[in-house]
Amino acid sequence: MHPYIRVHGMYDAIVIGRDLSSLIAALASVRYGRRTILVNEGKLETEHREAGYAFPIDPTPLSGFGEDQTVGRIIKELQLTSDTAPLPPILDPALQVIFTDHRVDLFHDRERLIVDIVREFPQCEREIRRFYHALSKAETLIKRWIGEDHNGQSNDLKKFFRGLLRLPAAVASRSSLLIRGNQNDGAFRKVIEAQLSILSHLYCSHYPFPLSAAYLLALPQNGFYYAYGRISWMTWLCKEFTDAGGILMNDCSVMRIDTHPEIIVDVESAGSSQTIRGKKLVVSAQWEKLRLLLFKQKIFRRLVRKLAALQPTLYPFSLHLGVYTGGLPEALAPYAVVVRDETKPATDQNLVFIVSSRPGETEHAPEGRQAITATVFLTDSPLMLTDMELKGIAKSIIDSLEGFLPFLRESIDFVNIEKSIELSRRSQEIVSQKYRPRKGTMIGMNTLSPETPLHNVLLTGGILRAGLGFEGEIIAGLDAAFLTGMEIQSNER
Repeated sequence: MHPYIRVHGMYDAIVIGRDLSSLIAALASVRYGRRTILVNEGKLETEHREAGYAFPIDPTPLSGFGEDQTVGRIIKELQLTSDTAPLPPILDPALQVIFTDHRVDLFHDRERLIVDIVREFPQCEREIRRFYHALSKAETLIKRWIGEDHNGQSNDLKKFFRGLLRLPAAVASRSSLLIRGNQNDGAFRKVIEAQLSILSHLYCSHYPFPLSAAYLLALPQNGFYYAYGRISWMTWLCKEFTDAGGILMNDCSVMRIDTHPEIIVDVESAGSSQTIRGKKLVVSAQWEKLRLLLFKQKIFRRLVRKLAALQPTLYPFSLHLGVYTGGLPEALAPYAVVVRDETKPATDQNLVFIVSSRPGETEHAPEGRQAITATVFLTDSPLMLTDMELKGIAKSIIDSLEGFLPFLRESIDFVNIEKSIELSRRSQEIVSQKYRPRKGTMIGMNTLSPETPLHNVLLTGGILRAGLGFEGEIIAGLDAAFLTGMEIQSNER
């Protein structure tokens, strides 16, 4: 061992990752009584501030904050200080889907949501009502299965038989979610596709969608929460982690990982090197050094092939704008999806997802102005595109929105295209990319197992539960922490 390397004792769990799943895994691990360190190559970025504006790094809609929903259950389960937990405000409408000739408001109330869709597409009323009735039943089914699977991993044989028992209900429910009818239903179908393009981390280019889509499509009725609540919520999670005794290591670089006979991680930070030792390693499947430092071992060959089959198909690129309030429609919701051409897929800037601050919120924008984050999904990563190509995409976003927001260009107060490019490149490890599911995927809840061929190495990350979107990122973190505890307890016995 080199003399300048400092040893920090033995941790029960070492977690490596900058995404939400890694933070949840570390928090859950320390709340389970395990000595835990969270290693971030960078920082847990949630927003960027410039010129008086605040822009979210990851624009994914927030959900699951209700008392009996995913986040609410986590707070209870981990015995967090719920009285200090920041609850983002709920939005109504939860989301808007905007076409050239239509605008659909997805309200919190289910009947009001249906009425608004029928208002826009009256010729499809019968099919719309049938679809949402089937959606309600399918969502109940998926919610029950999520509860059965949550912190209840069992051996492969039990998982296999549980899958067989679910198969008939899955086939029937998925079939009921097919949008039936003639070409008049095409616009309504595009409303559904636009929602899933934003909410799911799976990109399904072929209809029908996995059954997990039913859970996501019901989220507007369960409640979307304001994107600007993410910063206070993530800050609170970090504080809960460190207050419980967790160690947070930011702005470092992982140089080497050994997994036998124990976990050894060499890290460089502030010009010095350190060695971290642990019983268990939890690593984000989205970590950019995963294959270079860990999966180069032969034992991971099969897992590498599985990950290769789930490589991102679409990559988010966000342009951040400061706009005078008078240049935006009063009816524009904080979450809005603009679809330029309803006959084309959600790639190549055809779909633009807008997250905006609300008028009068001077903590997010100067007086009389609003912050806008406009996101498109690209077939190539911003890391692989040149500055010139990304500048062209940024300008095309503004061009795309002008038909829907006619006073946008002359109302722009702030834009820093170079900074938007930099942020999109360095945040690909933490934002919501879109993954193509395996052929024949029917349910879509569990995309990848957290377990690896090594008993002391586990995976986390939104890709593991890609079909459940934002809440899947949280559940994936809990899964990894639960398995970490199980393994440590079996070793101690």
